[in-house]
Amino acid sequence: MPPTLTFFDTPGRDSAASIVGQAAGVARGALPILDGLPEPTLLLNEHRQIVVANRAASQLAAKLGGSGEVAGLRIGEALGCVNVENGPDGCGTTPQCPHCGAGRANRAFGLKPAEYEGEFRLRSSRDGIEAAQTFHVHLAPLQMNGSSLRLMTLADITAEKSREILGQIFFHDVLNTAQAVKGAAQLIPGMDDPEALNELAHTVSTSSAALVAEIEAQRDLLRAEAGDLSVHREEVKVGTMVRDIAALYRRSRFGVDRHIDVLGAPADDSVVTSAVHLSRSIGNLVKNALEASAAGQRVTLRVMEDEGRVRVDVHNAAVMPAPVQAQVFQRFFSTKASSGRGMGTYSVRLLVTQSLGGTVTFTSIPGQGTTFTILLPRGYVSRSSVDTPGSNRSIAPPA
Repeated sequence: MPPTLTFFDTPGRDSAASIVGQAAGVARGALPILDGLPEPTLLLNEHRQIVVANRAASQLAAKLGGSGEVAGLRIGEALGCVNVENGPDGCGTTPQCPHCGAGRANRAFGLKPAEYEGEFRLRSSRDGIEAAQTFHVHLAPLQMNGSSLRLMTLADITAEKSREILGQIFFHDVLNTAQAVKGAAQLIPGMDDPEALNELAHTVSTSSAALVAEIEAQRDLLRAEAGDLSVHREEVKVGTMVRDIAALYRRSRFGVDRHIDVLGAPADDSVVTSAVHLSRSIGNLVKNALEASAAGQRVTLRVMEDEGRVRVDVHNAAVMPAPVQAQVFQRFFSTKASSGRGMGTYSVRLLVTQSLGGTVTFTSIPGQGTTFTILLPRGYVSRSSVDTPGSNRSIAPPA
C-alpha cells in the first residue's frame, strides 16, 4: 500500500498489544517516580503514542477529554483536541498541527531526538462544550529498559497568559478610553457654548459606553470559559440588529474609508436568543472584517434563512493565509502581533456556541474573500449557561 499522506507528521501506530508490552517494560520502575511529579508527565513511543501517564496527566485527560484511559493515544487525542479528526491519522497529521507547540516538538524529536519545548494552545471539547487552555510543553529523550521513549511534561500557563493579555492590552484599552472620558469631562465646567457642550457630552456618553462594553465583554468571556455565564434571552429581529451594527461601525474609526453593505433579511428573521451577546459577536466579526479591508473595500453583511435557522454572513474581500486559517479560533492567537490580544474570533465562537446555541464557521478562498457565518436556532437549546432576567439590549459601541 502507498504511504498515507498527512498534513505534518508521520502516520502509523503500534498495536494495543504492543503498547501493553511497552508499558509493562517501563511502568514498574517509572510510574512511582512519575506519579510523584505535580505536572502532567507522559512517556511516548516513536509513534507519539502514550505508553505511560502519571496521575496528573490522567486527571487532566479525564477533565478535558472525558477519559483517563490514555494508553495508545496521542496527546491531542487524550486531551480532546477539536482538530484530531481533521487529519488522516489523528493527532500530528492535521492542517492545524504545524502550528501546535506539541506537534512541532514531536516532529522535531522524530527527526533528531533531543530536548524541545514550545507553547501548546489547546482547544478541547467534551460533551459539546469547548474549553481553551495553554501549556508549556517540554520533550526530552529517555532510555529505559532498552526502549527509546519521549518524556513529555506539560505546564498549564493559561492563567499566566490571561494575566499577560489583561496587563498589556486590556488594561491599556480601558485606560485609553477612561482617559478620553476624563479629559472630556474636565472640559465641561468651562464650556459656555451650548453646541460645543452638547458635542462634548456626546463624546463623554459614547466613550463611557465603550468603556463599559469593553469591561462587560471581558467579564462575560471569563464567565463563559468557566461555564457559568448568565444571560437573558428574548425575541430578536436579526435583520434590524445587523442594520444597527452596520450603522454604528460606519460612524466608527474602523469604518473610515471603508464601505459596509447590508443585504436584505427574510420576512421572518426572529430568534429567541441573547441580544447583547449576539450583537457583540456580530460586531466583533464586522470589526475584524473592516480591519482586514483596504481603503475603498467593502464589508458585506447578509441575513438569510438556512434550513429553519437564521444565518448571518460577514464578508470581506481579503483572504487569510493558510497558517492564519488553521488558528482562527485559537485562544490568544492574533494576526495583529503588536495590538491584538487574540480573543476576537475565539470569544465569538465561545459566545455563539455556549450562549446562543448556534455555530460559527468561516471560509477564506482566493478570488472570493473571507466569510464568517453564524447559524442561529429559532429557539434556544440550552447548553451550559444559565438564564437570568434583565438585559442590556443596547448595541455595544466599538471600542
